[in-house]
Amino acid sequence: MHNPSGEPMLNYLLKGVLAAVTVRLLANYRHLPIQLLKIEAAKSYLHGVRMARLSVLGLIQVGLVIGLICIGVLLFHAGLFILLPWTLKAKAVLGLFLGVAYTAAGGVALYVAMDEGTWMRKSGVARIMQKVNQSYCAERT
Repeated sequence: MHNPSGEPMLNYLLKGVLAAVTVRLLANYRHLPIQLLKIEAAKSYLHGVRMARLSVLGLIQVGLVIGLICIGVLLFHAGLFILLPWTLKAKAVLGLFLGVAYTAAGGVALYVAMDEGTWMRKSGVARIMQKVNQSYCAERT
């Protein structure tokens, strides 16, 4: 059979089917990046929730450890002051000295833990920034 333009009907039908399939594929292709973006967003959200959960668990563990250390220090000093056969004044001087030493050690530990340079080195950001700078300088020259 032929249509009025002289083409065989099968060719006309195949062109129509091919056009419909092409339109459908293009429509799916257009929606594919959006779906991939949604999947990536969901993965990022799940990763963020996991990191938040691990951070909270880490903070709880650190809090428990700090609490146990504080209790241990208190018990150690109580036992030390009870057992030492020193005068009250000597025990007070020892307590002051140990208090200053613990405060200084805690301050140094906090300074090291909060130092931006330490975080940059430990996380590897310094290496990444160095590579970025090298590639940027190489592009400019």
